Amino acid sequence: MKLATAPDAWGVWYADDPRQTPWERYLDEVRDSGFTATETGPWGYLPTDPARLTDALSARGLSICGSALVHLLAPTDAMQSLRPRLEQTCGLLKAVGAEWVVLMDDSDLPPPGKDRALSAENWRTMIANVTEAARYVTEEHGLSFVFHPHVGSGVETEAEVVRLLDETPAELVGLCFDFGHHAYTGADAVSFMKRYADRIPYYHFKNVDPVLLEKIHRENIDFITGFQSGVMCELDKGMVDFRTVVDFLRSRDYAGYVVYEQDMYPCPPDKPLPIAKRNREALKALGL
Repeated sequence: MKLATAPDAWGVWYADDPRQTPWERYLDEVRDSGFTATETGPWGYLPTDPARLTDALSARGLSICGSALVHLLAPTDAMQSLRPRLEQTCGLLKAVGAEWVVLMDDSDLPPPGKDRALSAENWRTMIANVTEAARYVTEEHGLSFVFHPHVGSGVETEAEVVRLLDETPAELVGLCFDFGHHAYTGADAVSFMKRYADRIPYYHFKNVDPVLLEKIHRENIDFITGFQSGVMCELDKGMVDFRTVVDFLRSRDYAGYVVYEQDMYPCPPDKPLPIAKRNREALKALGL
């Protein structure tokens, strides 16, 4: 298994926000916490000039594993604005020797309930756009594509994830499986991972505090406030049993990426590094 992290684990959600850790400090702290690879984070957070980014990475002994894009996927014209973003992302990834494009939906939906889901028309359009994006990434650029279900988006619940997998071509659309986001919905993330491992070539390791999660569900707290409360916790302190996860992945000879994340935007700049170091030790305890 190949380990990586992402700017999300440092509280970075936007290309430019004064509350976020500066990119140079981020790369320094990725190195200092014991990781050797990272996702790029939002476009423009890390340098987008390949030579500049390569120099910054090489100086710290780091590499890029992939890049995540968040885009509104339900509109019929979504690809008109998504395709240029995919083109620039794929170009940068190929220039720095990275492989993975991770796509997330940007629909802003309330918590699961009878009025939450996308309309039938919007769902069909989203599936068509995801498939077209995957085909573009894989066939036009020769890179690998995964879709990332996300709390608050058009693909959040386990039923929605299963439906997306059923309605997209397996040879094009893999799943970026985020244990934290899946467990946040109340589903059994480990059980799901075991059932659908053939569609999961890329993992986000993230854990959830069960006490805070119960409070969030009981009080109908929105997910942004929930994340800020610390519900996404350190890897060895939550409800997901990562020993079971790692043992299962080893049994399948999984050799892909395990990306450590911990949603906590916004956070003080001095907060992420000690957490990242503890999470790196937790991964070492799992033999990673």
